[in-house]
Amino acid sequence: MDEAEFRNKAKAEGYSEPEVHEVELALAKEMHTHDQSVLSLVLSGECTMINENGFKTIGPGDCCENPAGTLHTEQIGANGVIALVSIK
Repeated sequence: MDEAEFRNKAKAEGYSEPEVHEVELALAKEMHTHDQSVLSLVLSGECTMINENGFKTIGPGDCCENPAGTLHTEQIGANGVIALVSIK
């Protein structure tokens, strides 16, 4: 998915205007939830999303949706990650 397609998807599904988020460190967070749904598009680097159903590693061009209240964690790749992120 490219950036224009992501922006159209976010708008069509009621998400906020996408913002660029950059995480430089190879971090692993504790399991947590968010009060809002999150839609992300990886622009560079990679991130592994881990939830009760397993894990999925996403890289450039991959889109990931995390519904509100979903218990999850993210493990950022060694080179960090830059992503477009929208919430609703």
